[in-house]
Amino acid sequence: MPDAAANVDPGRQTIIILLTLITVILVGWALKATYVVTMPLTLAFFVTLILLPLQSRLNAWLPRPLRWLSIVVCMSVLLSVLGVLVASVWFSLSMILAKAPTYTAAAQQLWAQLQALAERHAMHVDILTEPLRNLYGPALGLVTSGFGYLWLLMAMLMLVFFLVLLMLIEAGEWRKTMTAGLSETRMQTILATIATASEQVRRFLVVKTLIGAITGAISGLWLWLLGVDFALLWGIVIFLLNYIPYIGSTIAVIPVAVIALLQFGPEWALVAIAGLIVIQQLLGNVIDPRLTGRSLAISPLVVLVSIVFWGWIWGLAGMLVGVLLTATIVIVFDHIPALRPLATLLSRSAPDRQYR
Repeated sequence: MPDAAANVDPGRQTIIILLTLITVILVGWALKATYVVTMPLTLAFFVTLILLPLQSRLNAWLPRPLRWLSIVVCMSVLLSVLGVLVASVWFSLSMILAKAPTYTAAAQQLWAQLQALAERHAMHVDILTEPLRNLYGPALGLVTSGFGYLWLLMAMLMLVFFLVLLMLIEAGEWRKTMTAGLSETRMQTILATIATASEQVRRFLVVKTLIGAITGAISGLWLWLLGVDFALLWGIVIFLLNYIPYIGSTIAVIPVAVIALLQFGPEWALVAIAGLIVIQQLLGNVIDPRLTGRSLAISPLVVLVSIVFWGWIWGLAGMLVGVLLTATIVIVFDHIPALRPLATLLSRSAPDRQYR
């Protein structure tokens, strides 16, 4: 029997490809234009996925009249985590500003040493002095805008908080809403697909969060033992940037290297960086793949493209959740027979079929 793919009209196939590209561009433009709404909704969705098992267990333990307490407990946990993160970052940034004169003096001393070393080897570094001076104004503006961005970030976190609250309240009603107007067989198929895909996404998200928290905690402890300033802040930064594969670990090391260099000098800074690299490689390349499993092994090229794509749409927040969104899309595609080849194409290997 001839292959069905060989009988596809080339003109029709070209039209389908063009329509797909147009759809992707339009969806990307719409998401970028509605950043203020769609980005918090996406973050709230992932946070709700993490909290739903806790809510379900509490509902199973509590009597029906007191099941509202499960939502109170979940939101209290979320509020505590957000409070600790915001307070830690705010306190650390305040300490950085307080120590800014010390770091400025250390940077000037380090620059003088580099100039003396260059002169002994008949090298001239004066050509770099003027550009570095011109960077002072933009750097100050970047710091100022960074504090403004923090206020916007806190407002966004509050919006995410209330969206998660509404999602947890409505979680028990979504089944009734979805089953309206559907046949029993189709309803069961859709619910089974959603349940399986949600469980895989939740497992992937929980593992990524757990690995990121462990990496941040160990890295912060390592920096604290070395005496590097703001070890708590760097642990939080490493935890957050752990959601950005490949690029995130490199970005996280840069500020730590700068602070360690200004505080101790190049030798101790290399020790701090080497320790961070060992921690990230051990947890990211050895433990993380074993816990996540090969069913969610996304191609490295797809990972990098997703980081760039979602970063273009939602900025830093898009880079943080880009891989999670791509993994979610792969999982959903894997549970839709017509889209299953795309899931295989986006994955490093064929996904495990947990649902038929």
